[in-house]
Amino acid sequence: METVAIVLSVGQDRVDEFETGFREHEVPVWEDLRARGLLARATLNRLDISSRPVSGATQYLVVVTFTSGEVHHVHDQHPGFSAWNEMADAYQVGEPLAFGGETVVSLGE
Repeated sequence: METVAIVLSVGQDRVDEFETGFREHEVPVWEDLRARGLLARATLNRLDISSRPVSGATQYLVVVTFTSGEVHHVHDQHPGFSAWNEMADAYQVGEPLAFGGETVVSLGE
């Protein structure tokens, strides 16, 4: 398993638009990958705590656990994600932070 986490800094004036777009465009990609047995878990979290806040932004943590490291590339090449990724860039007012690697310990779902 591989877990990828990304922090996005969305302009406070575009939060509703971003969340609606995320539900419309990225969630179907997650559902597709999950139905194919490639995605174990995925969440979008609005952050109340951040050690790297961005002025004028609401920050989000996107966490996805894939069933293998190769699936991360399947996700990134998914046509739905490619389209959403371009749209999502317009909402951001700060550089995204990305992290990922082999999942060592997992508890719960």
